[in-house]
Amino acid sequence: MNAIEFLKQEHQKAKTEFANVLQAAPQQRGRMWSQLKPELEVHEQVEEACVYGPVAEQASSQDPKLVEWRQHHHEEVQKVEALMKEIERLSPEDAGWLNKVQQVHSMLEHHIGEEEGDIFPRIGQVWDQSRLDQAGTKMNELKSQKLHHHA
Repeated sequence: MNAIEFLKQEHQKAKTEFANVLQAAPQQRGRMWSQLKPELEVHEQVEEACVYGPVAEQASSQDPKLVEWRQHHHEEVQKVEALMKEIERLSPEDAGWLNKVQQVHSMLEHHIGEEEGDIFPRIGQVWDQSRLDQAGTKMNELKSQKLHHHA
């Protein structure tokens, strides 16, 4: 599976998981969030290590927007991480907890829209199929290692 297909599959999974957390009974949503949170953290780490870092280096002359995107992506990740820290301090049964999770969900929906609508097609112009496949394989391996480490 190539890197873009891998990320789109990850996005779909995250959207489904978020929907489940947001619709869950207050007693269940904390446990569901604790399963989703490491997935989100690992997704970002894998995405940066296998795609955004390497593509930004390679694309500097071809597509400056991909270089800018890496910085934009980093800033968005910091905002989400700050919200996730706030979520950890609240009880899953509080309205404030649910509100913070909804904010993370909204930010990620926007982020996914940007990636899938603008950034992924740009990556596809910089990397050929072989490079995309190579990154996809590496992402899958790295995700498995990191999630195994979290468990």
